Amino acid sequence: MKARLAWLAFVVAVVFATVSLFLPPQGKIDASVLMWCAQLLILCATFLGVESYVNFIKGIHNS
Repeated sequence: MKARLAWLAFVVAVVFATVSLFLPPQGKIDASVLMWCAQLLILCATFLGVESYVNFIKGIHNS
């Protein structure tokens, strides 16, 4: 579930950035869009990072 949410957050961030390039003024990404993209990418990294860390810790305890 976390992996799906991470992929969804990544895709939405890329879509926001791409769409904002075509909205007036063209070629300029507004600061609010950059903040949204940054927050979504941080969310993505958090989901993937926490999952990897938990798996790593479980691997240490099982061996």
